[in-house]
Amino acid sequence: MRQIISGAGVDTTATVQAWLKAHKQIMLANLYLIGEPDDPAALWLTDYESPLTWSWWGTFRSTNIKRGAISSKIGLEVDNLDLSWSPRNTALTSSIATASPYQLARLGAFDMQRVRVWRCYMPTPGDADTFGAMELFGGFVGDCEASAGLIKFTVPSYLYVLNQKVPSGVIEVTNPLASYTGGTPPSGYSSMPQFNVFAGSTPTVLIADMTSPSAGSIPNTHALRDGYVVFNGGASATLKGQYSIIGDNLTFTDGNGNHHTEIQLYSPLPWAPTPGVDTFFVSAASPIDQSDGDYYGFPYVPAPETAA
Repeated sequence: MRQIISGAGVDTTATVQAWLKAHKQIMLANLYLIGEPDDPAALWLTDYESPLTWSWWGTFRSTNIKRGAISSKIGLEVDNLDLSWSPRNTALTSSIATASPYQLARLGAFDMQRVRVWRCYMPTPGDADTFGAMELFGGFVGDCEASAGLIKFTVPSYLYVLNQKVPSGVIEVTNPLASYTGGTPPSGYSSMPQFNVFAGSTPTVLIADMTSPSAGSIPNTHALRDGYVVFNGGASATLKGQYSIIGDNLTFTDGNGNHHTEIQLYSPLPWAPTPGVDTFFVSAASPIDQSDGDYYGFPYVPAPETAA
């Protein structure tokens, strides 16, 4: 038996073993956390008939969720866990904050979210604190499929990272790792330009005003091309975390003769942003070789047969 931790953080493994010897049976439930515990959007779920509070972690709300079999293997072989969830919220909205899980699944909001699964032991119905729970599985969402009344998750275990091989091309233009660095300020900026959405924006064209680092300024035409926009969070934000590659940027003049930044997107957003509410930042395309400036990969290394 794996280590069991009570709601007070005490190791109760021996207590549970003694209970099982004396009673031969015990009430069980599965606890699921999809996301990080400090993320307000994280999912705290249980397959028990009512919410369960395991004080060591938090309160898990009752829902219709079930898991596939979990196998124990010797060595470093990666195991996958299948989760099937049927959330009750099916209402469609135009805000990430209130979107149903089915919408979020289709938007990729669960992709690569951390998944933790515990087995909870209860001496009496609903008591998840006295004995507590043990770790059962951990991994990241690898695939998420939403259909009518059902969301299916495929969760590879943490060991999947051992299957990631170093690419054969890790230098200069063939370096795929360098293309996934964090945000890079566009040329001419020392920090990420931040924008407020202005009226007239659509899912494919953003009309916006820069708020920092130079409030009111407008980037040069084409200066943001091939970069990307990422929408910020916030209490009222409707597109938190959504992003898209920039096709081009221009100057837009409204009906009052005022100038704004127009950003044309390659991939449409799920819905139009809300003026005065949604904000976003702009990053340049990640550098893939030294000619692109702040290159983060390995510098060019000549082939051994041609090296002096």
